[in-house]
Amino acid sequence: MPPLYDFSALPIDRTLAPRDGMVDSTQPEQYFDLGRRALELIHFSSVLCDKPHYPEILDLPCGHGRVMRWLRAHYGYAHLTACDLDRDGVDFCARQFGATPVYSAPDLRTLPFKAQFDLIWVGSLVTHLNQERWLTTLDCLVKWTRECGVIVFTTQGRTVSSLLARGRRNVAENVDKATLLADYARDGFAYQRYFESTPAEDYGLALTSPDWVMRAVQRHPDIIVRAYLEEAWGMQDVVILYKKAGHFEPILDVPETPLAPRPPAPALKKRWW
Repeated sequence: MPPLYDFSALPIDRTLAPRDGMVDSTQPEQYFDLGRRALELIHFSSVLCDKPHYPEILDLPCGHGRVMRWLRAHYGYAHLTACDLDRDGVDFCARQFGATPVYSAPDLRTLPFKAQFDLIWVGSLVTHLNQERWLTTLDCLVKWTRECGVIVFTTQGRTVSSLLARGRRNVAENVDKATLLADYARDGFAYQRYFESTPAEDYGLALTSPDWVMRAVQRHPDIIVRAYLEEAWGMQDVVILYKKAGHFEPILDVPETPLAPRPPAPALKKRWW
């Protein structure tokens, strides 16, 4: 996607944390470009959802401020909350950008948040979770969002799955690709733990089709899908949700957590005419 807005002149804090693993020393500007792109998408969400102000913002996972530095520069009035399993990253964001630090946990349901955020940015989190944790994360995000609040999160769908199928080597070399792609083709959701990840960590690569994501969102009748943008944040898709209580009637036959795999489609009979 082309740039949505021009934030190139925005004066950001370019201080990098020594332990920031997201910085590629051979392409350092790519780090800042992805942060700026996130701000473009967040600003786009404010237009779509008619939300000119985001007083309370959660960045989860915040890392070492790849996106938060842009949020601080653009939403100078906002109260920012930095949350991540990486405590060094949380501490850095608190010191450098004035964010409230909250150390995350593998089970997000244990975090102390209520319906308090006007905006939640979730960059590349559910892209690494199994199905149960993926859906639990979505449930938490909805719970933590205020009425008329906005959730912007990223997924890996048709772009990443296509690159994997074509043998792109820099996408993921540390998962069982064959099983991942077979599960994705069958169910629209696939997850494989990274080879180096322990069962206790259970951290890996998740693929979700646009259709599967929509089915997952439909479990929440108070959530409106404002946009699904393929390949909008690097290789990842971007989903923009708006919370409005009672907007939809609950949909029958939407499965509870976890989403059950769909049965295979019946084979088409060959016709001769």
